[in-house]
Amino acid sequence: FTVGPFDLTIKRGETIFFVGGNGSGKSTVMKLLTGLYPKSTGFLKIDSTEVSTFTRNAYRNLFTCVFSDFHLFDRFYGIEKVDEAYANKLITDMDLKDKTRFENGKFTSINLSTGQKKRLALIISIMEDKQVYVFDEWAADQDPHFRKHFYEVILKDLKSKGKTILAVTHDDKYFNMSDRLIRLNYGEMEEIEKTTFTV
Repeated sequence: FTVGPFDLTIKRGETIFFVGGNGSGKSTVMKLLTGLYPKSTGFLKIDSTEVSTFTRNAYRNLFTCVFSDFHLFDRFYGIEKVDEAYANKLITDMDLKDKTRFENGKFTSINLSTGQKKRLALIISIMEDKQVYVFDEWAADQDPHFRKHFYEVILKDLKSKGKTILAVTHDDKYFNMSDRLIRLNYGEMEEIEKTTFTV
């Protein structure tokens, strides 16, 4: 599967939603943008400086991601000192306090439903406190309450902190929460008006 060619500029602090049908290239584009998939042609730049083999790891470190095919661990990796109280506050906010807690450096359980695992992955993502957040169909397995909470509370809070958000979504009800809407179609990309979107 190939995507492109395309030219995309993302500004710091923007919330961009990526939409399109199954197989349109949304997840592939996310993995290209985060430096997880190698590009065959073209380039990635950060603040006008091209990302090279020497700076790729630093570039990747700008991102925290919850992909649709994520794997959940029972502890944090890459965070030296975890704020246990904050982790448990987020667990409560995500309505998971009866399912798991963060104690002695790890979660007491990750034996959760798919939607609950995504909430726990989101908690880890928030605590990583990176500059760019990537969410690949995060809300797809959530009930209406948490879907609304994700778009209207979590994304809004991340944006207020100056974070850049790249979210793959089908939830047209919440397109107004984005600054820009980009449609993928068989690997090709076009920016569209939110008010004129059709599947």
